[in-house]
Amino acid sequence: MYKPVISRLIRVTLVLTLAGIAMGTTGRQANANYISNLYDNIQQFSELPQEVNNLKNSYNQTMEELDRARLNAEQLQQQNADLAEQNRQLTQMVSQLQESEAARSRGVERLKTVALTAIMLAVLYFVLIRALRFGMRRMNRLK
Repeated sequence: MYKPVISRLIRVTLVLTLAGIAMGTTGRQANANYISNLYDNIQQFSELPQEVNNLKNSYNQTMEELDRARLNAEQLQQQNADLAEQNRQLTQMVSQLQESEAARSRGVERLKTVALTAIMLAVLYFVLIRALRFGMRRMNRLK
């Protein structure tokens, strides 16, 4: 029962001592100002826990935002790695498609060349046959 009273008495003494020290640094003033300064100092001292709580809350909020930013950065790094792998696969697929397109083009050109050569050989065959027949007829007429 006596402990709460003693602890309150110690707190009040401490507050008054701090207020007296704060008043002593401001210099000597009129007696009316002394009471208002004492009241102001006690009021400022009583507001300190609230300011500490505000700072703690601000610190905790900042730490939460920092954790979210780190998590976001990790997600972006993972997404970047996934996109790089996807880009590599797409590049490989494009190169394979280009190679197959080039092979198909070469095949088409070869086929065109073979077809043209066959047509030219057939035409040359018929021309040579006609020339030989014409030559043979002419030889037979001259004899």
